[in-house]
Amino acid sequence: MKTLKCKDMGGTCDHPMTADTSEEMMNKGMAHLNEAHPEMAKSVEEMPKDDPVMVEWYKKFMQKWEATPINN
Repeated sequence: MKTLKCKDMGGTCDHPMTADTSEEMMNKGMAHLNEAHPEMAKSVEEMPKDDPVMVEWYKKFMQKWEATPINN
């Protein structure tokens, strides 16, 4: 299990999220955005997944995920 904060995923706050997989973390991050940052969530949901901004975000997220140590 790994822990990332909202701002580690491009958000604006220190809310921590834990997940076993990168996909689970992205889902938890999106759920948090919808609850805590609805304006940001709307812009993310409206952006095509192949938009260069989203492609770059995904690349950076995966680098951060891989570099994050597993919680003990």
